[in-house]
Amino acid sequence: MTNNKQSIIDWLQEIELQRDLNLSDYRKAKEMEKQQKQISYAEGYAEGYKRGLEIIKWNIENQLQKNK
Repeated sequence: MTNNKQSIIDWLQEIELQRDLNLSDYRKAKEMEKQQKQISYAEGYAEGYKRGLEIIKWNIENQLQKNK
């Protein structure tokens, strides 16, 4: 893939325009899809932790306000 935002389908279409696709192109696309899913999962997991920390912080601040 030429960049991280290009989809795998776009990448395959780009290759097809340049030459005929072969089995190694499809294997590479399959590996790229796997890597893309891993990255998406990791980013989503990190966002979940970030959101959880925001909620905990918000709750602590609210509890401190109630105790004043």
